[in-house]
Amino acid sequence: MNTGNIAERKNPGLSRLGYRLLDNAVTRALASPLSVDDYLSQFNPLWSVSEVRGRITRTVRETADAVTLHIRPNQHWQGHQAGQHLVLGVEIGGVRYTRCFSISSAPATQGEITVSVKRNGNGLVSNYLVDKAQAGEILHLSQARGDFLLPQDEAPLLMISGGSGITPLMAMLRQRAALGGSGSVVFVHYSNSYADTLFYGELRALAARCDWLDLRLVIGQGTPIGEDRRGLFSIEQLDELVPDASARTALLCGPPPLMERVNEAFTARGWARPAQEQFQVKLAAVAGEGQVRFVKSGREASGEAAPNLLELAEGQGLNPPSGCRMGICHGCKCRVQEGQVRDLRNGEVRTVRDEDIQLCVHAAAGSVQLEL
Repeated sequence: MNTGNIAERKNPGLSRLGYRLLDNAVTRALASPLSVDDYLSQFNPLWSVSEVRGRITRTVRETADAVTLHIRPNQHWQGHQAGQHLVLGVEIGGVRYTRCFSISSAPATQGEITVSVKRNGNGLVSNYLVDKAQAGEILHLSQARGDFLLPQDEAPLLMISGGSGITPLMAMLRQRAALGGSGSVVFVHYSNSYADTLFYGELRALAARCDWLDLRLVIGQGTPIGEDRRGLFSIEQLDELVPDASARTALLCGPPPLMERVNEAFTARGWARPAQEQFQVKLAAVAGEGQVRFVKSGREASGEAAPNLLELAEGQGLNPPSGCRMGICHGCKCRVQEGQVRDLRNGEVRTVRDEDIQLCVHAAAGSVQLEL
């Protein structure tokens, strides 16, 4: 395997000694239980046969509890479209944890992407990134995912977001501004306070510079100023803020309570539900039932011992792949040979056989045999 010649064509600046070291690393890897990537990362943490990795180039404090990470991916990154998300992995205490985050930058931003992260209660990954992530740190990335995208036509848009749900919509605004779009956009954003509003200064500047953008901030604390309003979403409030809402293509991202109110209001009016992205899923708090047998490992556990099959497996010392842990990224899919499972998103119980399910949003509803 002449990796040096391949590397030389892709990286002409690397020395011939570097190529020989790379070849030697691959040769050792082929005769070792360690992977090729394990050896490559000894020379450069960004090097990988196929894995997308990124180096944090700088961090920008957005609010007291939110940061934007500027990340330069390696050569395996295939780019993204505004509105998409990725699965981000970070090493914490020697263990890799992964979660889903929206990409907040417009596409093709000088070789970098940005991910904007807000503190999330006891969220291990979010809080680590907000408090401790530093320039130079290596992150593990998936390719961009999702079909929550900026419409390609110039039809008038209505964007509704709350809290950190602003991030995919901010990527869309940035792309629209970069491309010089002219289609009308009314942006309604809900936030607890001005100080807590992500991208507040940039939003104001965009609204002042772009005559196609009509910004409507709904602030839950403090005194309303100018076009800003207070309070929770209601259809009456939307009628006041956006009289022509029914004639606009709607996009929605935010915490579950906001999204539920918006979807219910649109349904009551007979309007099409907004295109939407959701990273917090409301799961039923229903105890598992029956016995779960982990076929490959020969282990067995009561379905009542954990709130979902993913945590049940982890409680048995198993380490199945996982990502967002909320049914979005599909990283924890596992084959069920046979059994009854409950979908925690809607409470539905069904019998499955030779089928892949997402462990994080399913619990045992009877005897289950998992290929773990």
